[in-house]
Amino acid sequence: MWLRNFIMCFSLLLLFSSCSDIQSPDVRDIKNAKLTGLNTKTLDFDIDLELFNPNQEALQVKSLKLTALVEGVQLDAVDQDYDTKMLGKSTFLLPVNVGLSLRELAKKDDTDIMSKGLRIYNSGQINLTLLGDLTISDGVSSKVVPIDHTQNIIFSKNIK
Repeated sequence: MWLRNFIMCFSLLLLFSSCSDIQSPDVRDIKNAKLTGLNTKTLDFDIDLELFNPNQEALQVKSLKLTALVEGVQLDAVDQDYDTKMLGKSTFLLPVNVGLSLRELAKKDDTDIMSKGLRIYNSGQINLTLLGDLTISDGVSSKVVPIDHTQNIIFSKNIK
């Protein structure tokens, strides 16, 4: 009886001592922006979202749900699942695919779609806002981290 109670108390102690609050990763930068597609409907981009994990332990990246805005116009809903780890106390590049609707952007300026697309293509840059949630886990519990990041990105043109 004594041994059983001791084992139960020790197990509970281990369980509670291993539970810790996950510190939220910080979005540091948008890197490696590449324009991968341009047609009469969309501009397609691959970007890397640079995150910093302030925790000592590695975190599992589960999912990313974002809304992408350019020039204040909502253009894409990003909903991507991941199965990757961010090492502790380090930066991590999370790949994201974004497709921007030229129709919505053209409406804002009252221009035709191709003119708007070519203007963005020729300038080589856009002001991109990402709003949404990143879901992470430490293996015991999960946490949803809000994302609100705006950055002027200069992109390379990697259209195939």
